[in-house]
Parts: sequence; structure tokens; C-alpha cells
Amino acid sequence: MVLHRLFPAMFPAKDTEPAKSRNATLYLLRCVFFMGIQSPPKNFFLVYILWSFALNLCSTFYQPIGFISGFISHLSEFSPGDFLTSMQVTFNAYSCSTKVIIVWLLHKRFEQANLILDQMDKRLTQPRERSKVHSAVSFSNRIFFGFMTVYMVYATSTFISAVSFGRPPYQNYYPFLDWRASKWEFWLQAGLEYFAMLGACFQDVCVDCYPINFILPLRAHMRNFADRLRQLGQDPNESPEESHEKLIECIQDHKVILRFCDTLRPVISGTIFVQLLVVGLVLGFTIINIVLFANFASRIAALSFMTAVLLETTPFCILCNYLTDDCFDLADALFESNWIDKEQRYKKTLIQFLQSLQKPIVFMAGNVFTISVATNISATKFSFSVFTLVKQMNIAEKLSQPSAIE
Repeated sequence: MVLHRLFPAMFPAKDTEPAKSRNATLYLLRCVFFMGIQSPPKNFFLVYILWSFALNLCSTFYQPIGFISGFISHLSEFSPGDFLTSMQVTFNAYSCSTKVIIVWLLHKRFEQANLILDQMDKRLTQPRERSKVHSAVSFSNRIFFGFMTVYMVYATSTFISAVSFGRPPYQNYYPFLDWRASKWEFWLQAGLEYFAMLGACFQDVCVDCYPINFILPLRAHMRNFADRLRQLGQDPNESPEESHEKLIECIQDHKVILRFCDTLRPVISGTIFVQLLVVGLVLGFTIINIVLFANFASRIAALSFMTAVLLETTPFCILCNYLTDDCFDLADALFESNWIDKEQRYKKTLIQFLQSLQKPIVFMAGNVFTISVATNISATKFSFSVFTLVKQMNIAEKLSQPSAIE
């Protein structure tokens, strides 16, 4: 099978093979490297520097400026659909650039988190334990390629839809370039915008998918950890000292899990906070465009854009809810272990450990609000408020008039 040879980490490994949780981020970290935000390799120093300069200049830094400049220069020439398409992408472009800069500053934490995953892997001795991690690794990589497909479909469908009507996708401003002057300049601008959007989508996949790629193997380890907790005290032949030693090892395992979350917490806090701030507004513009102005081709592009925007927060918010449930399962698993007949020292240690397990692992967005499904719903509900406001104020009818945006 071709895919199996090209992307082996997309498929579960055999239970006899050792667990490699870091493979859940294998393709993600390769793409982070191609974002041009890591230290240049010695063998390709100049090539990497040039690629990093071109990609980040076009996608990270100039693209948001180009959107605003395009509004100022050609606002009177925009149709309502073009205006809303550019507005929805402009807000998302600024958020994407901000998230890229956050990851740029903190990307070394990804390798630190992988080193902690390596430490967790050493505790896996049974085939059923390794099987859970192998499944999480393959699922994580498939999600990454799913994200990549959706984002690239949006960029390509928007490009095809726009050029088929004889205009660049977003009509950004480029100095000394007038796409109306000639076909050559038209295709040059359309190509520049397409390259910038492909680069932005490529970056967006990395900065949106990394929390999922790291949390999925963590959840597999937490399920294995719950099984180990249930087995505490079940061996009738072990001495009180051995039982207590196993309990201490489990406490150490829990500390490793918490250290893993603390390593990723600053990156997740920044990127999710930025996205939750703009998701409602972006979706609001997209819904207005789909319902009131877009033609068939534009609706396809807008729907793929809406899917991409929802993928930026929804899957990880769902995972955070599952992670909370996993923490409660750990407390239940420890309580279900055989502790009633143990010595007093064992019981005191277990009670303290149980209190620690009852505190769920929570990720905060900008240290302001909890990342959860409820928060995500509250943020996305704002899009309906934007749509309702536009309907009540008859803004759609005003935009449809020829002089509305002159």
C-alpha cells in the first residue's frame, strides 16, 4: 500500500513493537520545520533562510497588511460577496499570524513535551498498553492530514472560484502591481495571493493541530495509568513495602503527566485565546456571505472556510472535556484498588494521592477562561448575533446597492 510506505505513522504499529508516543507529532513537527521558524540546518543553511524569509514575508507578515491595504485602495470596487470574503479572511489572517509568532517563540516546548512522552513510554510493558498508544499515534496523524486536506481545499477552491470570474481571490494590495492592467499582472497577483494563502493555511494547520497531536497520546497514557491504579494491591504475595513502593511509582507517574501539561500550557493558552477571540466574528461574516450574497462556487469556498475555522477550536475543546473525564476516571480507579486491608502508612499516602487526582487537568485560554466545549459554543454563538444584527439593520440590502461601498 502506497500510503503505508509513505506515511507509516498513519497506521497502528504491531503490539510487539515498542511504543513511540512522539510519532503522534511526527508529521506535525516536520511541517513546523518547513514553516521556517526553527534553527537553520547546517547543510541547508542558506536555502532554509531564503525559504523562511519568502514564506513568512508573504504569509505571516505581509498578507494581513495586504488585506487592509486592498480595502483602502479598492473598497469602492468590491462586490458585497468580495467584501465579506476579504473581511472574514482578514480577521483570520491576523489571528493566524499572531498564533504563528506565539509558536515561533515557544516551539522548543514541543521537543520538551516529546521527551516527557518518551519517559511515559518506558512504563509500558504489556501489549494491550502499547496497543492503546499505537492507536492514538495513528489517529493523531490521520487527524493532522485531515486538517491539511480541509485547509488546502479552502485555499484552492477560493482561488479557482475567483479566477474563473476574472479577479484575484482577495484583491490584496501589492506595490507597483495593477492586476487590471494586463493578463500577466492579473495572473502574477493571483499567483502571489494563492501562494500566500497556501502558506498561511500550511502554517494554520500546524498551529491549530498541535494541541490535538499532543493530547491524544496523553489520553492513551492516562487510560493505561488508570489500569495500573486499579491493579494496586491486587497481588497477595507482595509485601507492604512493595505495595507502598508501587503506590509511590504511580504518584511519580502522575507528576510526569502534570509536567507534560505544564510544558504545553503556555503555547496552548496563547494560540487558543487568540482564536476564540475572533471565531465568532469570522463565522458571522461567513454565514452572511453564504446566505445572502455568495454564488454556488463562492458558497463551496465559504463552506470549506467555515469548516476550517470550526476545526481551529472545536476538536481541542472537545478533547479538553474528555481530559477532565479522564482525570475523574483516575480518581475512581485509585479508589477501586485494593486498599482497605493495607497498613496505615499506605492509606495515608493513598488519601493524599486521591485528593490530588480529584483536581482535573484544565487548560486556560490566556488565563482568562477555561478551554471547554461550553466556552467554544459561547464563542461561536456570537456569529449568530452578528448575522441577526445585519438582518435587523438591513445592512445586506444597503450593501447590495451599487453605491453602498463607494
